Amino acid sequence: MKDSTSTGGRFIRARTVIASLSGLSLVKMLLTVLANSRPHTRPWAHGLLKLLAPGTRVTYRYRIGNRRLTGFLRWEHIDSDLQSALELAVDDRYRLDQLPQPDFVIDGGANTGLFSVAVATRWPAAQIIAFEPVPSNLEAIKSHLKANRVETLVRVERAALAAIDGSKRFFLRAANQGSFSDGLPAERSIEVDCRAIAQYLPSNQEMLKLIKLDIEGAEVEVLDALFKNGGTKKTIVVMELHNTPVTKPWIEELVHRIGFKIEYYEIGSVVAHCQLTSPDL
Repeated sequence: MKDSTSTGGRFIRARTVIASLSGLSLVKMLLTVLANSRPHTRPWAHGLLKLLAPGTRVTYRYRIGNRRLTGFLRWEHIDSDLQSALELAVDDRYRLDQLPQPDFVIDGGANTGLFSVAVATRWPAAQIIAFEPVPSNLEAIKSHLKANRVETLVRVERAALAAIDGSKRFFLRAANQGSFSDGLPAERSIEVDCRAIAQYLPSNQEMLKLIKLDIEGAEVEVLDALFKNGGTKKTIVVMELHNTPVTKPWIEELVHRIGFKIEYYEIGSVVAHCQLTSPDL
């Protein structure tokens, strides 16, 4: 479970929602946060929400810069989609507003596509590739891209990032927590295509590359394969690092070996968010 789902974290996020949204979108998001954070309110909070958002989705409006965008929460995945919305629509989890303009972007673990929407909105000239193996999430990605008129700016790959090309058994849990790990309870499993990241990087090493990884533990094998022969030039990796008691020492040794810098901007007991930056940036 992600650390950000703690009750205290939810109250902090509720304040962020109030500061970031307005009108009916604010009401919808607050009801969703309330139902998620206080289970005893869930029946009546969701009842009110269904009156405001009949159908299969809860649509909301938000802003990136001067552009007004559209997001949605799927009723069948409302808690998972809420977390994604709080991180990527309401908040700026990966601190994109502090990054230099990239020429090339990989969205690893695209989920519902909100990171790709954010990148395409900020930097429409960038080449963007989104990777997502879960069929229902792929539909949400395409819907989000189309709703925000950026569908021509993002290439969507129906695949998971991994160390090597091939296929693997992928275990489905909450919509944003599926993984290759068979050590956790799962609803079911599917076979998914896997792709090694290096083949997608531009041949022009002077292009500034932004790589986002939220791939539920597979980041270790992906980065290990990507950097096995040393670092890459002009590269920023923003990521969610899982199982930090084990992986934090590993990633610190990795960045030391390839000469990158690492900055943690949120550390929990089992998950950390961090940025890796090549020494030429």
